[in-house]
Amino acid sequence: METVLLVLMGSLGVLFLWGMIAPRSQWRLLISWTYRDPYGGEPTGFAFGLYRVVAALGIVTMIVSGASVYRVEQVRRPDANSPPTPIERMWGAKNPKVVNRVVTPITQVPTGFVDQPILGYQTLDGKRRQPPYLFSLPSLSLKLATTRNGLVGVDPPAGLAALDMAQLVVEVTGDKKCFPHHVVVIESGSTVQIGVYYGQSDPADGSNSLNIDDCDPSGGANAITTLIPIRLSDTLSGRDVQTLDGKAIRKVPVIE
Repeated sequence: METVLLVLMGSLGVLFLWGMIAPRSQWRLLISWTYRDPYGGEPTGFAFGLYRVVAALGIVTMIVSGASVYRVEQVRRPDANSPPTPIERMWGAKNPKVVNRVVTPITQVPTGFVDQPILGYQTLDGKRRQPPYLFSLPSLSLKLATTRNGLVGVDPPAGLAALDMAQLVVEVTGDKKCFPHHVVVIESGSTVQIGVYYGQSDPADGSNSLNIDDCDPSGGANAITTLIPIRLSDTLSGRDVQTLDGKAIRKVPVIE
């Protein structure tokens, strides 16, 4: 559509410019052939002067209109040079979604699901709702992600959010057609090891015939960044947060 509009505007611009510079030439090539006597029906010099005025007004109108459209587009378009927001600086995404589900972690690695890379974690105090920005983030909402077809956890009690009952959140960037099914948490006195497992909707018959594990671990072009609240048996208390194979997970600082 934009290409068609540019071609149309360019063609009009050429016609207006031609009419302003050489109206007689334009009349002879575009209009005179419709007259029985092309030369006898030629407009007067005054008429050609009016053609020039009209063409000049057309050019001015196009310039003003084009400038106005450009300004509107610039206002609508995000400034590529604008500094990243605190959320972008923390999580590397403009609009991370919170999985508003109370997760009961398991301790055994599930089969048939994708081990989703964990990109970072942040501690939180659900009872005091700190840091407060987490509680203003939008919740993950996917038509395919429901309790019935495998979405991890359960809905929080009325009036509460899953963050209220968590000690930390972990960040994953998942495939749009998939969502978190399981969270593994293994705690010790010195470490908290976490694994997040994604999949597609559970088939109604309980089989794996719909390839529930067919998920792109990198998230793909339409990746969705989510923050998953994690409940621990106790506060983190200086313990190291790791993946299940013992690799450190990046601690994300709180940026106001």
